[in-house]
Amino acid sequence: MIILPAGKEHQSRLIVFHCVRGLTYQAIPVRQIAIKNPEREARLFGGYAAFYIFASLCTGLAIRAYPVPILGAASFTQDLWYDLLFKIVLLLAIPYGLYRKLGYRLSELPAFFTWNVRSISILVLSFLAGNLLNLNHLDWIGEALPRYHDSQIAIRLSAGLILPFVTAGFPEEFVYRGILQTRIEAVWGRLVAILITNTLFTAWHIPTRYLLAHGVEGEAGSLGTVLLGTGIPVLLGGLVFSLLWDRYRKFWPLVMAHWGVDTLPAISSLFGIPR
Repeated sequence: MIILPAGKEHQSRLIVFHCVRGLTYQAIPVRQIAIKNPEREARLFGGYAAFYIFASLCTGLAIRAYPVPILGAASFTQDLWYDLLFKIVLLLAIPYGLYRKLGYRLSELPAFFTWNVRSISILVLSFLAGNLLNLNHLDWIGEALPRYHDSQIAIRLSAGLILPFVTAGFPEEFVYRGILQTRIEAVWGRLVAILITNTLFTAWHIPTRYLLAHGVEGEAGSLGTVLLGTGIPVLLGGLVFSLLWDRYRKFWPLVMAHWGVDTLPAISSLFGIPR
């Protein structure tokens, strides 16, 4: 056993202390977040997240039987069943209604956005950073543009920009990070919260891809390719968002980054480009 001099031993302990503190730092610890009934709300929204996996299966079956692609979109994620019922109604409207019924307002989320130059710059950079993951779509979109009239291009670009915000960026971060992860953390701790949240978050992506995917997200009917093409990327992305939420509690930068990730693929789909 090596015995360090008293001064060096103290210095080593300080280094370890600062390393641990750096790794476990939280801008806003969960105990400082106003949650009326953590255990009840964790079970309520956890149960809803489990139900959402079943809803994903039902949505996939509906699209397979009666597809209604928006503007002739190539991907099922721009189908009316998927965007309107599955996302806007089941992931946005109902959870937000439950949140308000429990007595909360959106402004009560930690570190809510304030209008200043620094915050706006962070939001813009977060959105651009999300887009970096799918820059390859720009070439495909550019090749598709000449096939459409100016008015059609404007409509498809607008829809491709707006839909990912209202169907993915905002509702997914609001439900899974802002509500669910925070409440599980308050009851069972940070690690459990991150693991359960991302298991549920990843799980709802699988049924629709298993039924409908073709291409980079996997092949319909092949669970292995779906887990590889959808499950692993979604899990890793969700873990990044969860760790950022756990540490910094910055809701809107997460929304903007998530929105950016989904924007170019959505625009591609609306221009008839399969994933």
